[in-house]
Amino acid sequence: MKRMKDILRLGTLIAVLFLGIQNLAVAQVSYMLDEAESSAFVRGTSTIHDWEMKVEQLQGSITLAEAGSINSLQKGNFQTNVESLKSDRNLMNKKTYEALKSKKHPQITVQVNSVKEVQGKLVANLVVTIAGQTQKVTDEIELKTLANQALSVQGILDLKMTSYQVEPPVALMGTIKTDDEVKVAYHLIFKQK
Repeated sequence: MKRMKDILRLGTLIAVLFLGIQNLAVAQVSYMLDEAESSAFVRGTSTIHDWEMKVEQLQGSITLAEAGSINSLQKGNFQTNVESLKSDRNLMNKKTYEALKSKKHPQITVQVNSVKEVQGKLVANLVVTIAGQTQKVTDEIELKTLANQALSVQGILDLKMTSYQVEPPVALMGTIKTDDEVKVAYHLIFKQK
């Protein structure tokens, strides 16, 4: 009789755990990046002009603990191919790919570790990998739920090339020098899977 009660208790415990895990999994909502509606640009300056490169290929996903709860962002990741960075100058593209060591490290990745509200603003803790070098950075983001249940993530990430052991590109025997600091401006749209 005691053994039968123990078996029933164990069965009940397993059922409760299973239902709890199932509810937890249901609560999480995954979103995929909509590349067609998203945009990102890398912007900087040089000794003669400002410059901009469009990020032509983006991939990524984010997971929220609760659907539509923008403060419940649990994780996210984004990546692009280095050679999808394009300007209207072929020489600049070539110099950029060389500086970013695209043959050895063809991907740029960003992992979102956490998002916290700080003084009414959302701050994302990110792990950014460029040219094989990884750095932890923070970025203030704007995260909105759109009418079609999609999510909009916007921000401007300030980076220094030398933090990733990237030598700022030069041209014309060093007469044109790119500044170390760049800004990555992004507006990403995510749709529920």
